[in-house]
Amino acid sequence: MDISSTVRVIASLVVVVFLLLIFLYYLRKFRMPEFSEGGGEINVVGKKYLGPNKYLILVQVKERESFLAVHGDKIEHLWTEHINKPPRSSD
Repeated sequence: MDISSTVRVIASLVVVVFLLLIFLYYLRKFRMPEFSEGGGEINVVGKKYLGPNKYLILVQVKERESFLAVHGDKIEHLWTEHINKPPRSSD
């Protein structure tokens, strides 16, 4: 490999890394708020491991709780129930 080919490969790598950094900057700056952490409405209330790749999950979404069974890459819905949250006190 001659020196011009090496320089061309290094220059191409620098350009690709630069474009990747620009893309990540704008992705972080303009991401949609519903996909950001901390402000979501989905909460994992509990998780119980039953064995390798087997577990039960209790998930709360808005005012509903769902019970899910997970085995490997399969998810089975067991039940969903509407929950009533107690009203917040205005202290």
